[in-house]
Amino acid sequence: MTAPVEFGIATSNSYPSGTGSYSYRGSFDIIVQNLAFQKQVSIWAQVGAVWKDIPAVYSHSLPDNLELWEAPASNSESQFVAKYSVNGTSYWDNHYGMNYIFPVVFDEFSVIAGDNYRVVLGNANLTSPNLFITIGVQNLAYHKGVGIVFTTDHWGTFHSAYGNYSHTMNGGLEVWEIAAVVGSATEVEFAVFYQVNGNEYWDNNFSRNYQVTSAAPAIDTWG
Repeated sequence: MTAPVEFGIATSNSYPSGTGSYSYRGSFDIIVQNLAFQKQVSIWAQVGAVWKDIPAVYSHSLPDNLELWEAPASNSESQFVAKYSVNGTSYWDNHYGMNYIFPVVFDEFSVIAGDNYRVVLGNANLTSPNLFITIGVQNLAYHKGVGIVFTTDHWGTFHSAYGNYSHTMNGGLEVWEIAAVVGSATEVEFAVFYQVNGNEYWDNNFSRNYQVTSAAPAIDTWG
C-alpha cells in the first residue's frame, strides 16, 4: 500500500425481517497508514441530493503499520469516496476522480471492492474432505483464472486449486467458488489469487494468509 488511504470493500445486504418488512446491514472498510495517533477516517457520500460525512471507527491494526477502519452504510448512498485526515492534511481515495458507486440492494446481497482490491476473499469453510471458498473479483477481462494456494502442513507442501464462475453481483463484482480436496486435514492455510491480462493479484490477508479449521466457525469477510 503506497497511498495513505484506500477504500477496501463495501458490503450491502437487504433481507426479509420476518415481519413483512426488510432489514438492512451494510458497511465500508477503509485501510489507512497509521501516520499519527490522532486521525479522522470517514466515507464522504452522496445521500439523496446532499453530501455527508459518515464517520468510521477503528477496527484493528494490520501489518506494515496499517489500520482497518469501518463505517456503517444505510443503503441510501449513491456516490462515495474514502477520506483520511491526519497531521493537518486530508487524503482521498476517489476512484481516480470518478468516485465509487454504492451497490444499493433490495432483498439481495452485494459487494464492491476498491481499486487496489481486484480480488477479495468472501468466505471459507472447512468440512472434511473439502475446503469450500467463495471469492470476489473485479471483471477485468473475460478470460481469467481464480484460485487458491493452500497447505495442510504449514507450508511443508502446498497445492493449487482453481475456482468456477458462479454469478455477478449487482455492483459488478464476480463471485467464484472453489471446492478444494484436503482429505482429513483439520487446519488449512491459504491465499487467494486472480490471474488476468498477464497480471496476478493476491488476497493474502495482508501477508498473513488465511487460516481455517474444522473446529472453528467459518471465515466470513463479507459479514
